[in-house]
Amino acid sequence: MSLNSPSGLGGWLIVAAFGLISQPIFIAISLYTDFLPIITEGYWQLLTTEGSEAFHQAWAPFIIFETVGNIVFLITNIILIYLFFKKSYRFPSLYILFLAAKILFAIGLYYFMNLIPALAYASESMQFSKELSRTVIFSIIWISYFSFSKRVKNTFV
Repeated sequence: MSLNSPSGLGGWLIVAAFGLISQPIFIAISLYTDFLPIITEGYWQLLTTEGSEAFHQAWAPFIIFETVGNIVFLITNIILIYLFFKKSYRFPSLYILFLAAKILFAIGLYYFMNLIPALAYASESMQFSKELSRTVIFSIIWISYFSFSKRVKNTFV
């Protein structure tokens, strides 16, 4: 590494740090406001009991998939924050895997949403496909940055 090579938690890594720190907050809020009521307010029974008005056989796997996925991403994100500020050599490769997993997770959500008629309609009106596209583009940009950046290579050693 030459003296002029960028290193340290500066440049675009500040933007990455902001994303790493803010994401667990948003996930925790979503788990609390969106998924906790499903269990505590009886929506689970309504959505998953055969014969009920809102029943669809894909509701249970969808809710479980999204809840477990968000919990895993929350825990992984916290670990990544620790590795980021520790400047661990493991961080870039684990963050790349994390971003790739987010793409697969978003594709899985899109798949489930299209299985359930109420969500398929909602996914069109909420433009979930645009959200999926944003996730893919965002992840590809950051995967590229963490794969080729001199700052990343000089910082996480």
